[in-house]
Amino acid sequence: MLELILATPAFLIIMLAIVEISLIYVAIEQTAYASRYAAKIASETPGGSINALNTGPLKTSVDRVLNTGGLPLGSCRVILEHNVSVPTTINDPVVAAPNCDCTPPVTSLPVVAGSVTTESVRTTVCVPLDGNIPDFLSSFGFSIQNYVVEESTTFSYEL
Repeated sequence: MLELILATPAFLIIMLAIVEISLIYVAIEQTAYASRYAAKIASETPGGSINALNTGPLKTSVDRVLNTGGLPLGSCRVILEHNVSVPTTINDPVVAAPNCDCTPPVTSLPVVAGSVTTESVRTTVCVPLDGNIPDFLSSFGFSIQNYVVEESTTFSYEL
């Protein structure tokens, strides 16, 4: 009986850690999928309306994908970068939520592939873990409250 009393808390912590790590992995995979989905939408949008894409429709589409994937709060920020018909433009008119520490990659968009000039789009999707997955281990001192998953995808512009 004493062994059971001593082993149960350790077993419980290990089981909660396994579940929470699994949920974090799912959140990372769903964020990567949402980023690819957003990049596909942006790469197929006509050049004249690509700047208007990130004022709402892109974030709404990304949040719908994340909600379907099991992340109820969706994204805290969706950033669209492109070099379609103009120098690199970053569209991020949506004010980021508090504790959404997320920035696009510092690398520039690909401009030349071989000897051909290409146009590219890059989307960065940021998803806070707090509220999207349960914080099982916070009572043991391991909280996910201030962590944000960030995934970026770059596609060639197709139109």
